[in-house]
Amino acid sequence: MIAIVVALGSNESFGGLQEHLAVPLLPLADKPFIQHVVEFVANHEVRDFHFILSHLPEKIEEALGDGVRWGCKFRYHLLPGDGDPLRLAANIAGTQQGAVLLATAECLPDFDLPNTPPGTRIAHEGTWTRWAVLDPAQFGQPGFDELPSVEAGAFLSIESGRDFLRSQRVALELQFPGLLIAGRQADPGVWIARNVVMHPTAKVTPPVYIGENCRIGRGAQLGPSAVIGQNCIIDEHTIVVDSMVAAGTYVGEGLELDAVIVDRNRLLNTRLETTLLASEAFLLGSLTGQAKGRDTYRIVSFVIALALLLIFFPLLLVTVACAILGRKGALASKRAVTIPADEDPASWRETSVPVFHGPVFSTKGISVRAGLFFCQLLPGLFAVLQGKLFLVGVQPRSKEEVLALPSDWRSLYLRTKSGIITESAVMFGDKPSEDELYTAEAVYSATESISHDLRLLGLWFSKLVVGFPSSDAGGMDSGQVEDLN
Repeated sequence: MIAIVVALGSNESFGGLQEHLAVPLLPLADKPFIQHVVEFVANHEVRDFHFILSHLPEKIEEALGDGVRWGCKFRYHLLPGDGDPLRLAANIAGTQQGAVLLATAECLPDFDLPNTPPGTRIAHEGTWTRWAVLDPAQFGQPGFDELPSVEAGAFLSIESGRDFLRSQRVALELQFPGLLIAGRQADPGVWIARNVVMHPTAKVTPPVYIGENCRIGRGAQLGPSAVIGQNCIIDEHTIVVDSMVAAGTYVGEGLELDAVIVDRNRLLNTRLETTLLASEAFLLGSLTGQAKGRDTYRIVSFVIALALLLIFFPLLLVTVACAILGRKGALASKRAVTIPADEDPASWRETSVPVFHGPVFSTKGISVRAGLFFCQLLPGLFAVLQGKLFLVGVQPRSKEEVLALPSDWRSLYLRTKSGIITESAVMFGDKPSEDELYTAEAVYSATESISHDLRLLGLWFSKLVVGFPSSDAGGMDSGQVEDLN
């Protein structure tokens, strides 16, 4: 027996979500829905698969590969824009001998596949599921309405947003025979994958699945029937009920998600069947893919840094002279890991960033802010010109400081870039709490872009004039510096 799986990839019920997502790749608990389909069929000793693809075929092929990990052989067929998938399926079946399983990647019925005779449709509640076991010759018939059918037992579907969320609950409550969910079951109905950090005040009501490398904030409430994909941040006091949050999504503070599907900054309300694109990344945002504009922004950083250095170079020389003659400061170097970097500390490279260590200005108010400008920003411009830092980014940290971060924070930190001016300085001043610092860096990771960096740069300079939150603050932490004198 061979399997022909129709996985066209698009479904208007999911609106804007399908712009960059093939619907069969929607995650059911811990893995894409189409993978559950493959595993169900492969578990019944079917080894030869043909996939009919249309929308975003390369993503489905990348997710499944060649089938070797299931002991199978996968072949992919691209359907023309106006093509008929059943006609293409008939062409594939015509080259085969023996029974053929016709399946769709948008639903999964539980039935006794080995003992289902050819010429049988699979139905659920009296409706054909678009699954059938057929003889190759039957593909040439005008339709399958006259074929006898057998009723499926358990049934999973992603044919609409409501069906998808209902199927999540069925899967999490283990109501589909043979479906396995990876991860540690901390309590009955609560699956937690590795490297999840959850605040002690967070509340979990089963069934719930939380993927790898997630951070759940203070006072958050998850469940019942909540699925959180890997590498997600659920911020403080946010409620997620009967909903799915896709991998790499930041969900902001104090939101209430009920019967929705969230993929980065897109939200599908399954009750209203409407899609919302959130323009404010403090509410919903992405924790992946911000690196696209870094090469362009490195050039922008270089040009702005060079212009500032040329304009203020005479004043920088005066600052150096004042520091040396007045003995109020010393030229120093802060060690910093070059990011982005991978997770292996052995591969990290450290660089040195010049700063002035010690007070150059002894008065308060505008003099301190002037000292911040001359003693931190201007020396840091040399690091920008050398390509060691960006103008805007997360706080530069030494290898020891990065290793001291919680694992999920460290993973987030290593994916972004470091800079002289930071989101935490603009938002919270020079002495943010650990939670504030994490929130600022998580938000920056979710919103990183050239436009956002330029906005932070403008805010930093404006606050250089009017004052920073809490106290006169800056960007780089002056801790762990080495005297160069």
